[in-house]
Amino acid sequence: MARRKDHTREELKSLILDAAWTLIAEDGIPALTARRLGQMIGYAPGTIYNVFASMDEVLLHINGRTMDLLFGTLSPFSAPAPESERADLLTRMALAYVSFAERHRPHWLALFATDLSGHKDIENWYSAKIEAVFMPLESLLGSLGEHTTRRIDARILWSSVHGLTYLSLTGKLPDDGESTLDDKIRRLVAIYVSATANSA
Repeated sequence: MARRKDHTREELKSLILDAAWTLIAEDGIPALTARRLGQMIGYAPGTIYNVFASMDEVLLHINGRTMDLLFGTLSPFSAPAPESERADLLTRMALAYVSFAERHRPHWLALFATDLSGHKDIENWYSAKIEAVFMPLESLLGSLGEHTTRRIDARILWSSVHGLTYLSLTGKLPDDGESTLDDKIRRLVAIYVSATANSA
């Protein structure tokens, strides 16, 4: 078994997070324990707590990686484009979110496995990543003329797309037998765009 002196604190942090990423991908959130992580990196379980204050903190860092990937997935759709293409970009961004959730299902689900409602002071770096995830959508909504409400609208629209995605991928959305998840996402975005145009 490796000794603590074999790796610096930063190296240990990377080893732990890489192992946690793999563990979640293969066995899901329930498998994320200090014992399993210790086994994977060749250290005693107590070593995990010498680097991270808790397993929740490990999960927050994993979530940070996932949000970085999500930001990279959504950002291309917020690039400057002719007005005639922006509604289509909004639909494509929403469908890209669905595709991301399908491709990265274990890590995507992990984003919502930790209850943050009782945390008054989430670490600044984590709060910044949450805000960053909304930026591509806020930017695109702003280009559609919703400058005054885009922050609110981004959260409402994102939550609606997420809700449909989450319920569908976890088998909790009743099957209407007529439309796919992508169909529902397209209709949701079309309703939003129509409502925005009518209120302009």
